[in-house]
Amino acid sequence: MSSATALARYALGEAWDHRSDRGWWLRRAREWKNTPFYAASSTRRESLSVMDADWDTLVVLDACRVDLFEETVAADRFDAYRRVRSPASATSEWMRYSFPDEYGDTVYVAGSPMLARHAAGSFHRVEEVWRDGFDSELGTVPADHVTDAALDAHSAHPNKRQIVHYIQPHYPFVHDPDLQFWSWSGTPELDSDHADDRARHVWEALEKGLADRDTVWAAYRRNLEYVMEHVTELLDGIDGRTVITADHGNLVGERLTPVVGPRAYGHPPCRRHPTLTTVPWATVDSAPRREITEDAVESHSTASESEVDERLRALGYV
Repeated sequence: MSSATALARYALGEAWDHRSDRGWWLRRAREWKNTPFYAASSTRRESLSVMDADWDTLVVLDACRVDLFEETVAADRFDAYRRVRSPASATSEWMRYSFPDEYGDTVYVAGSPMLARHAAGSFHRVEEVWRDGFDSELGTVPADHVTDAALDAHSAHPNKRQIVHYIQPHYPFVHDPDLQFWSWSGTPELDSDHADDRARHVWEALEKGLADRDTVWAAYRRNLEYVMEHVTELLDGIDGRTVITADHGNLVGERLTPVVGPRAYGHPPCRRHPTLTTVPWATVDSAPRREITEDAVESHSTASESEVDERLRALGYV
């Protein structure tokens, strides 16, 4: 399935889910009205190309705001730190822009099911942790499963670059089950006693006033602290240069226009808002650097569309 087809399916599914929600339609109309502003105000030519950057391991923290990262993670633990600009405001968009070619020198350890839909055939190998490592009670892929898979992949492919894509700090929040706002209907393997069916996910709940910002921000921060514990374990087990970054940020009530406009939540695609596109770039050097070799691109996904949809639904995408 092409990325355009997948995006169309997502948009149609979202519209169907909210067909009787007048407030949702008004909010989306205001957002769509402002899309041309962001398309014109900033271009992707200023964005960082992750595959052209200098690293041996790229750790991707999904939906990690740069200010949350700087508030939570001490900068002195890194050999270098700066902010960079992402080419995207959503994971699907980031994958399309970040991986336009084939990369026989790279292994991708995928905690995110988005890879199966947008770039599964672009790498030497792909480890689909999101399939076997999914926790049905949490509704997400625990960070330790991603770390274990990454360490195994590094041992099996010591002369490859490696991308390690964690789901966290993206919702669901591992240590805050009371902030699950989803009925899990249509997802047979998930059955949460805590889920609230008045909203699909925590950002929609915040938008509707079902949760307050301070509570959500604290849970968001705990999810980052949680995943960084496992990133630290990964760093202890690999050599070379590791960069920790994010695919995009997250809106927590910022306005979509500089002066007036609706407040927005989550990470809608095709928005060039700086809160969504400014991400951390933290470098950790551990000698020696790897001798990277180029081989055939052999990666692919055997996941069915329904399996991908189920995992994305748990993350609030479908």
